[in-house]
Amino acid sequence: MKRITKWLSVCLGGLLGAGAVGFVGSYLGFAGQFSVPATTSDDPSLPSRSIGGYRYHLEVFGLPTRPVVIVLHGGPGSDYRSLLPLKPLSDDYQVVFYDQRGSGLSPRVPDEQLNLDQFIEDLHSIVGATSPHSPVRLIGHSWGAMLAAAYLDRYPDTVSHAVLAEPAFLTAEQGNQWYEQIGHGQPPLSWALLGGVWRSWIESLYVYGPDEDARRDFFTHQVMNLDVPGHPLSGYYCRSDPRSAYDPVWRTGSRIFRAVLKNAMPDGHFQRDLVSTKTKRFPHKVLFVSGRCNQVIGPDVQRQNLALFANAELAVVEDAGHSMFGERPEASLAVLRRYLAEDHSAIVASE
Repeated sequence: MKRITKWLSVCLGGLLGAGAVGFVGSYLGFAGQFSVPATTSDDPSLPSRSIGGYRYHLEVFGLPTRPVVIVLHGGPGSDYRSLLPLKPLSDDYQVVFYDQRGSGLSPRVPDEQLNLDQFIEDLHSIVGATSPHSPVRLIGHSWGAMLAAAYLDRYPDTVSHAVLAEPAFLTAEQGNQWYEQIGHGQPPLSWALLGGVWRSWIESLYVYGPDEDARRDFFTHQVMNLDVPGHPLSGYYCRSDPRSAYDPVWRTGSRIFRAVLKNAMPDGHFQRDLVSTKTKRFPHKVLFVSGRCNQVIGPDVQRQNLALFANAELAVVEDAGHSMFGERPEASLAVLRRYLAEDHSAIVASE
């Protein structure tokens, strides 16, 4: 018995020793200077605006006399950097870009504030602050399109035009189908995945501030962008290659995606529709936009979404995947300009 105990102790000590050597080797081998930018809480030079007691990373382009367009980024947890190709719309509109609560360069908040209802009310505050006397135009991409649809359901009178660019889903049934199709967001186990996660974690140890979420945000961003076999979102992009995407990000909000999913899937399934029969009463035309290459939530899925609104149409951007605004900015802008310039007052008057 003593001999077996001694043998187990030696084996355990050897494993611990090998693990320590591996960690030290990786720590030294992957050494570097890694950082994430500060949020508006720590960097007063960032463009920002305090609305409803929260200081958003927010920029406005275009003359204040022009109609307001509010751009909603994806994620949840990303930022508006990848949507800046829409900035030329400021020739005709006052265009508002903002990082949602806990996202990008906006301040981090407790998980209890990271839920759909909070994001809807945040958007409503921004609508009231930027266009208090006139309806706004919304452009939502991916998760931002889901948020825009949910906002229409609650506050239809404050919106005159709504662009929904490839929402992943708008009903609970669609959501559960989508979640299964992308393998619950988990790529299959591989050495490339294990090595990439390990390296990302080691590199995150070299991130020192500027806040308590910095290391986690860095790690999450690195892992999400690993080039691994069976990437869960590969079907979103042309040639099923995520490297073809246009997806620059300042900083990822690592806690948001998990918090939103936990709130939306209390039993492991989506239970809440983002739109209801009330949305059918929205009097204006809704524009869905999709990239031709997207095989997961592309044109076929978005055509199904048309039936959720009383008046909707689909525009397809050729040779583009999920990040169509950055991949094909000129074609995308042409589609948006045509729709945003439409006068819906006649529709409202006739109903």
